Amino acid sequence: MLELLHWEPNGSWLKPLIALHEKGLDFRSRFVDVLSLEHYRPGFLQPSRETQLNLEGEGPILFHAGCQITESHFITEYLEEAFPGTPLCPAEPIEQARILAWARFINEVFMPAVSTLGCHVYLAPQLKGRDSVLEPLVAQIAMTYLQEGWRRALSDSYSDELIEDSQRKVALAVRRLEAALSDSRWLVGSAYSLADIDAFAICNCLPGLAPALVNESTAPHVMEWLRRIRVRSAVRAAFAVSRTGEPEKAFAPGPEHSRWG
Repeated sequence: MLELLHWEPNGSWLKPLIALHEKGLDFRSRFVDVLSLEHYRPGFLQPSRETQLNLEGEGPILFHAGCQITESHFITEYLEEAFPGTPLCPAEPIEQARILAWARFINEVFMPAVSTLGCHVYLAPQLKGRDSVLEPLVAQIAMTYLQEGWRRALSDSYSDELIEDSQRKVALAVRRLEAALSDSRWLVGSAYSLADIDAFAICNCLPGLAPALVNESTAPHVMEWLRRIRVRSAVRAAFAVSRTGEPEKAFAPGPEHSRWG
């Protein structure tokens, strides 16, 4: 049986939850307490090649047929290939290529920027005063960039330059989304697809996190697209696993910023 290790339904954790529900797949939901670094405690998870190569930062893990699949967009692509019922990818090769192009931009430019802003606004205050408890677990994290991400959140040491660059990248992404949605209901082709799931999972928090960038005046097509996706039964089911009731405020260190974008 499929098993998904996940946290609150926001960002990378939200994508596979939506895809699983859109495809109507039975799966075991395994909620992990990311804020306590539960997943870094000894014996919690057997390391694999996939977890050791994961560059997404904190994110979901899918277990299937004795294998671990990491990185949220790769998980949704895996589900699309392994379970072809209820297609979430168009048949035309050019449209498949466009989904991949969106995925590269979303996951290498958009997601790191949103993650940085979310960690600064929401995560850092939640971790205040917990250095002595969490630092021993942070020290055990194998990937240096993730260690640095947690320590930056623990100390709330986000430079003005990093925040400004993140805001610039988010604004760039919102402009691209707004342009794409100005003459189409969906990002790729005429139907809802993995591209919409990928972008929605990162964009959904922005009306609260960056209201100056995402509102009815600056991004009307994006706002309508968000509303259109939120009412889907699969998306409502994905949000229903939240234990806080405010999943859009759940952030943990994500991927490193790319040099492009």
